[in-house]
Amino acid sequence: MAILFELKERSMTEEKQIFIVEDNEKNMELFKAVLGTIPNLNILTSITGKEGLQSIASNNIDVIILDIQLPDMSGIDICKEIRKLEKYKKTPIMAVTSFAMKGDKERILNSGFNDYISKPLQIKEFRELVIKYLE
Repeated sequence: MAILFELKERSMTEEKQIFIVEDNEKNMELFKAVLGTIPNLNILTSITGKEGLQSIASNNIDVIILDIQLPDMSGIDICKEIRKLEKYKKTPIMAVTSFAMKGDKERILNSGFNDYISKPLQIKEFRELVIKYLE
């Protein structure tokens, strides 16, 4: 029992890293404001897919959040590239997108994402989902 408690306690105080790829400045500010309230969370960001891929590859990220529609490449393509990296085969990757038509969610989840959140963002649910993946 003490070992389980110790592991849980350590995971709550251990610094975690989240990476967000989002080209919309207001959305990025919202993500940072919401996630900035989570203790021991380091937030790394990029506004382009290419820059995001380079940064993700050179860091150890615990959770990745990708916008699907970016100026230089799609979030789906970014997710597929990330999944090719051995260290990110099981890392939680969340899609945050305004694509909410029938079939979009399934198409996105079948592309390697762990979860899908549609815009406009439901802040409480978004925060809780990120915390779930950080644990």
